[in-house]
Amino acid sequence: MAPSEKELLKKAGPILCDAVNDEKAGKIDRAMVRYKQGIELIAQAMRMMPIGSADREKIMTNFAIYVRKVAELEYLNKTAAEVDQYRISANSIGHSYQKIFTRCCDKKLRMVHVQDAYIVAHHQLLNFVRFCELIVPLSENLLVITLKTGNDAQKNENEFKELARSLEKRGVTLQVNYSGTLHDREIIFDNGWVVKSGRGLDYFKPAEGKYVLGALDMDQRPCHETTIDFLKRKN
Repeated sequence: MAPSEKELLKKAGPILCDAVNDEKAGKIDRAMVRYKQGIELIAQAMRMMPIGSADREKIMTNFAIYVRKVAELEYLNKTAAEVDQYRISANSIGHSYQKIFTRCCDKKLRMVHVQDAYIVAHHQLLNFVRFCELIVPLSENLLVITLKTGNDAQKNENEFKELARSLEKRGVTLQVNYSGTLHDREIIFDNGWVVKSGRGLDYFKPAEGKYVLGALDMDQRPCHETTIDFLKRKN
C-alpha cells in the first residue's frame, strides 16, 4: 500500500533535520542530497492534497524554505567543466528552446533553478512560460522550478501566480524570489547541467508581423547574436 501524506511528511522530517546538521558541519554535498530527498517526500505528500487547501498551504510555507535553501546551495557550490558552446548568429533562425534545452531534461531531473534579472517585460514573461512548457513534459519527475529575478519583476506577481497555479496542476511547484543585486543569467538543472547565456532566455527578436513565419513557431524566429555555454557539473 502506498504511504499516506502524513507518513510521507513524517519520514521527511528527520531527513531534513539531518540535512540542516550536515550543512552546519560543512558537509554540503551530503546536505544537498538529503534536502532533495526531503523535498521529494514533501512534494509527493502535497500532490495528494487538494490544491488550495489549508493544510497544503501550511506545508507549502516550509516547502518553499527548503527549496530556496537548495537553490542557494546549487548556485554557491556548482563545480562544472565546459562541455559545449553554442553560438547564435545575428538574424539566424532554428534556435528554439527545444533545440537548446532538450539535452538538459531527463528522468533524473527534479529541480530547475533559473536566475535572470530581466523577466519583466511581457515578451520576457512569455519566454519563461515557453521554457516551462518545454521542460515539464520532457522531465517526468520534475518537482520544482525556481526563478530568481530582479525587483522590477515584482509588478508581474499576478502573472507568476497564474503560472504557478497552472504548473501545480502538473505536479510542479514554482517558487519566485526577487533580488536587487542580480546580474548573472544562468540555469541550473539538478541532474548536472548548467546553462549560461549573456541574454538568458531573451535572445529572440520581435516577430516582423502578426502573420509571418516566426510569429508563433520560435524555431522560425530570427535571433539576436549570443553565445550559450553548456557545462556539466563534475560532482
